[in-house]
Amino acid sequence: MSYLVMECRRSYAVLLDQEGRFVKAANLRYEVGQTVFDPVLLEEPAPKLKLLPWIGGGAAGLAALAAALVFAVILPLYHQAVDVYSSIYLTINPQVQMDLNHAGDVVELTGTNGDGVLLLEGYDYTGKDRLTVADELVDRAIDMGFLEDGGTVNFSIDTPEESLFQEYGMELRDEVTHHLEGRVAVEVQVVHYSQEEVETMAQATPTVTPTPTPAPTPAPTATPAPTASPTPTPAPTATPAPQAAYQDTDYGPSSDGVTDYAPPAQTQPQAPSGDSGYDGGSNYGGDSNYGGDSGYDTGDDD
Repeated sequence: MSYLVMECRRSYAVLLDQEGRFVKAANLRYEVGQTVFDPVLLEEPAPKLKLLPWIGGGAAGLAALAAALVFAVILPLYHQAVDVYSSIYLTINPQVQMDLNHAGDVVELTGTNGDGVLLLEGYDYTGKDRLTVADELVDRAIDMGFLEDGGTVNFSIDTPEESLFQEYGMELRDEVTHHLEGRVAVEVQVVHYSQEEVETMAQATPTVTPTPTPAPTPAPTATPAPTASPTPTPAPTATPAPQAAYQDTDYGPSSDGVTDYAPPAQTQPQAPSGDSGYDGGSNYGGDSNYGGDSGYDTGDDD
């Protein structure tokens, strides 16, 4: 089947198939008005348009009818579906422009500052409504360190209808507040779009750099108090016993004339006086130990 390229966007193209249905396809460097075959479709085709039953004729008639429908009916509807009718600028520090069609569907996302481009990197919004996109972009901002407790989420709404401003503003405020409840405490602001204010917010808000976790400071080691050395107690000096005063002495003027010294003990008992201790009978004569018979003759020596 062949397709007619109706519009080219940065990431996709809108094609019109032979049955009069609009489809989104990957933009492979297409140009408006180009006829392409076997595109990479991003969504299922819309239901087939029913032609009026009274239209007849051959291929030429059908081609003419298709052209007439494109310019008279389908093309205006197509533009209403893809043309930007309102824009919502989501500013945290990353700033993203969310373009909506007349029905409020998201038709384009654009990062309007460096952090906004970074926030959208790898994000696919195809088939998602504006509230889902807002919630998911806020979640990504938290995960990337751009939004934390005490931060601000600002929605600047650019729309030609005040009723749409009120509608979009109330639902965005309620949705994001409820979505972040119990997770992150932030302020959600909704204001009318002002180009000057939006540009100022995109440039003035500094890039949030996640704060590194400081290394824990080691607790100081307590210096032990010096141990007091006990002062040695001097040994008590023995008090000398008092010397007894000697009143009785063998010498000097206080002598009592009686000696206090006893004679030395006898080592052998003394014999009584007159008894020599020897028996009267001895080898010698007399009463002495030398008896009268001395063993020598008293007579003449012959």
